[in-house]
Amino acid sequence: MRRDKATIEVGGIPLAVRVARALAQVAYPVLAVGNEAETGLPVVDDPREGPLVAFVAGAAELRARGHDGPILLVACDLPLIEAALLEFVAGSLGDADVALPVLDDRDQQLCACYSQRAAVRAAELVAEGARAMRDLLDVVEVRRLGEGQWTKAAPAIVLWDVDDPEDLEAIRRSQTLGETDGRSPDR
Repeated sequence: MRRDKATIEVGGIPLAVRVARALAQVAYPVLAVGNEAETGLPVVDDPREGPLVAFVAGAAELRARGHDGPILLVACDLPLIEAALLEFVAGSLGDADVALPVLDDRDQQLCACYSQRAAVRAAELVAEGARAMRDLLDVVEVRRLGEGQWTKAAPAIVLWDVDDPEDLEAIRRSQTLGETDGRSPDR
């Protein structure tokens, strides 16, 4: 999208602020990795070497702040995310390393709950040169939450992301129409 997604507005509110508000309802502490984008959150530098490296940076900062529990990771480009889904995902972790919703047969690894074991394994993978979240999912125990499970907590629309101008327009249109039926935006 040729600009920092965190600062793009939907309904007059930056994407990162929307995500931070939902996270703050279910998690503490909450950090921003990269741009603070008016969230008021503490910021961790994003090394800009891929999502796995950013996750490791955030997890290390959480540990430095005394947090030793599970980590909710939510990308800033999910402006419709709801606390109810995040609470459901976090509550589904159990003894798995990762709990994540699946939408349209795709793992939503950037809206997931990671155990400390997963964070340690992620740091090891980064040291070995890995950069993608998929690299982590390939080597840890993942609890995949099908749409029939997680959509009881929130409609599928909450996982619509902003990857391009068309996605942004579909999300803005859904807000105008009050759409909550869960249909994926036209892509």
